[in-house]
Amino acid sequence: MKFIHAADIHLGSPFQGLKNIPASIRKRVVSSTGVAMKKLVQAAIENTVDFVCITGDLFDNPEPDLETLNLAIDQLEILNAANIPVFLSYGNHDYLNAKIPGVIFPDNVSIFGEKVETKQITLVDGSSVDITGFSYNKRAEINARIEEYPSKNNQADFQIGMLHGSMDGLKSSEAHYAPFTISQLLAKNYDYWALGHIHKRQTLNDMPVIAYAGNTQGRHINEPGPRGISLVTINQQKQTDVQFLRTDVVEWTNVAVQAQKGMDLQQIISAIIQAVEPLEAQQLKLVNINLQNSNVLTPEILDELTSGIVLTQIQKQLDQEVFWVYRISLKVNNNIRIFSELDQAYWEKATANVFNEKKVQEKLGRLMELDFIAETYGNDLELNPLKDQVELMLKQRNALGDERDEN
Repeated sequence: MKFIHAADIHLGSPFQGLKNIPASIRKRVVSSTGVAMKKLVQAAIENTVDFVCITGDLFDNPEPDLETLNLAIDQLEILNAANIPVFLSYGNHDYLNAKIPGVIFPDNVSIFGEKVETKQITLVDGSSVDITGFSYNKRAEINARIEEYPSKNNQADFQIGMLHGSMDGLKSSEAHYAPFTISQLLAKNYDYWALGHIHKRQTLNDMPVIAYAGNTQGRHINEPGPRGISLVTINQQKQTDVQFLRTDVVEWTNVAVQAQKGMDLQQIISAIIQAVEPLEAQQLKLVNINLQNSNVLTPEILDELTSGIVLTQIQKQLDQEVFWVYRISLKVNNNIRIFSELDQAYWEKATANVFNEKKVQEKLGRLMELDFIAETYGNDLELNPLKDQVELMLKQRNALGDERDEN
């Protein structure tokens, strides 16, 4: 048995947050989720798979526009022409609703309903496969659904579970929906669990394989690195081979550059370009520069860095067909003091009270149920850039401490 496990394709994703980007690059970015879908279809045909599983969030929102719907229909029709069945469940982004009527898809597409159900397929070699899953019927599925899944049907040669949800205890930026534990999945005795919702590719268990395929195209800097799908092969002895197939066409990348005391603007620009140019560039790379130790730089240099002048100069000097540096993030070295001793104590106390996950979630309330909010402010790591920005603004304005350099 050979199939593709995909999830979180997010057709129609708006890719917000990229400012002053050239039209040619913007077009490549906006179309990237659609191109990733086309590469998925091409991979399914080239590898002569028996079927395709898409575990939630084919679309980025529950009301996709006509162009996005037609792209999905056209690609699924290509699979139909190749006699490749598709098993599709909807997730929290594209939950069951009248704006995505199932009747618009070709006959090879089987859509799971809001109740857990099992669909059956007989392969060319005569093997029988049961595939069990469900679709969200609303955006936030906070209830556990795993107990609704039946135990393995011993009459079937293989059984696959499709579940769009979060493992208990798994720290991620995505909202915590349809929770489960590994022990609950193992208790069902399935041969493979095709998970969705968490965009970071990862394997939770090896025998049987319980895995997130990750999303097919990174959509922001919190989703860096290669993205794609899983080509899964399971033999009659239940030995499983999982191969990663890359589908993304735009890669988000973080590059660290060390600032040094006394650096001028030209030295900073040169250091950034030297760090970016050697990067492997199979895909267009959208680059975020993390300028480490920024608090050793003078207020005047920080002003130039935050004005956008340096960023523009870097963009002009790099090959825009390969690299687009869209942001320079100023990072603070906490071991370097920029405030007086008394002010440093006040600052550390204030940051501990303000820049923490509990405080942010308290202020945002139910807004944390929205994925783009949870992705941005869902953990302490994503609060650090905000803290650094505030600290550097204080240095620029000399709002705390004196003019002394303290190391």
